[in-house]
Amino acid sequence: MHINNNDLSNFQDEEMNTDELIAFLQHLDTCDYCLEQLIDAQSESPAPAPAYMKETIMKRATAADTQVQKTAVNATHQMRIFYQGLRTVVGVVLALIMLFSLGQMDWFTPQLPQSTARSAQARREAQTSFRNFSDGLTDGLTDGSQKVVDYINSISNTITNGGN
Repeated sequence: MHINNNDLSNFQDEEMNTDELIAFLQHLDTCDYCLEQLIDAQSESPAPAPAYMKETIMKRATAADTQVQKTAVNATHQMRIFYQGLRTVVGVVLALIMLFSLGQMDWFTPQLPQSTARSAQARREAQTSFRNFSDGLTDGLTDGSQKVVDYINSISNTITNGGN
């Protein structure tokens, strides 16, 4: 058998004796339907706040230590905004400095560092000397092979013409 509205109101008003309370709670332990009715009844009529609570809250809100904490939180928030603004300004100023300094560079004429220019000059000299050596070797081989061809022609002419 389920609990009735009278039992619910007696429970909420704390008007049950110990035996009735134990029986009521044991029934709630085994009956989900009655437990849901109790939960619904509790949620429909929330307990009113005590009368002294508003006064206590107002006193606490106007207390000096609460005001100091509130001021500190506001100051911290304002300092955070200040630092973010300062970082933004510094970033913009540095970007403008970089923009103007890069704007004066000559992007069309390559500028090599001195060490790079010296190594490039040495590389060109080495390439020139290697090219001269290669050209001399090629000319020597060409001349030598031409002399060999001429000698072979001369021998073959002598053999075919009978010594002339």
